[in-house]
This record gives sequence, structure tokens and C-alpha cells, in this order.
Amino acid sequence: MRKNIIYRTALIAVLTALACVLRLWLVALPNVKPITAMFLAFALVLGLTDSLWIMALTMLATGLILGFSPLVAGQIIVYALIIMLFKSLAQLTANLGILSLLTALSAMLYGCLISVFSGLLYGFGPGGFLAYWLAGLPFDLAHALSTFIFFPIVMLILKQIKTRH
Repeated sequence: MRKNIIYRTALIAVLTALACVLRLWLVALPNVKPITAMFLAFALVLGLTDSLWIMALTMLATGLILGFSPLVAGQIIVYALIIMLFKSLAQLTANLGILSLLTALSAMLYGCLISVFSGLLYGFGPGGFLAYWLAGLPFDLAHALSTFIFFPIVMLILKQIKTRH
């Protein structure tokens, strides 16, 4: 039992560090990052709880480096909702193509929900929210496309690791 807890804790720590490094390494490319694909793949391969821990720790750690604000709490909340929704919907299929498409849709939903959170946080009215969301749409599309591309790669790597251990 104790060995399992130590292994899980170490795995969460290593994968959190990897997600942080990848997020920071690609900071110059807005919304082109593998972390959303990673969080969603972790939910499928490692389980919902571990994925949520990795996501929350990643967002907190990178928030401290990139600039900590109340928006980090919004990122954690919205990511948690997206991961739980994805995990629920992913149970309907094992097809990697459909799952990849679902990750892209999840990334788009993340963009919309984080815009809602930002709008509430900064006091935008309904018209202001729409303008804010539309202005960020190219970033959301880049996020969706990169998540769609990264997801099968992450899944392949995780399946290789899982079969070896």
C-alpha cells in the first residue's frame, strides 16, 4: 500500500514538472501547448483524480512564474470542469480520432468558459463578454488545433510507458 502511494505521488510530481516545463518552454506561442492534451490523456490513462492533481499543481506552479492572479483559480476551475466532462464523454468511445476531436472541442469550450470567468472577474457586460470572447477566438482555435495534434502523441507515449510498467 505504501509503495503505491509513493509511486503515485512521484508520478504526479514528475508529470506536473513535465507539464510545467512544456508550458513554460512554449510560452512564446500563445495557446499552442500540449498541457490540455496531457491533462485529458492523464484522465483516461491515470484516472480522474491524478489528472486533476497534475492540472491544479501545474496551473499553480506556472501561475507563480507567469504571473499569479485570480484568473489562475478560474483556470483550475474551468480545467477541472473540462477534464471531468471529457472523461465522462470519452467513456462512449475508444476511437483515437473521435477522442482527438473531442479534445479539440474541449479546448474550445475551455476558451469560452475562461472568457466567461474573465468577464465575471473584470465586470464585462454581456456585450463586452461577446467582444472579449470573439477577440480571443483565434487563440482558442490555436489551442483547439494544438490539443487535437498533441493528444494522439501523448496517448501513444502514455500507452508505451504503461505497457512497460
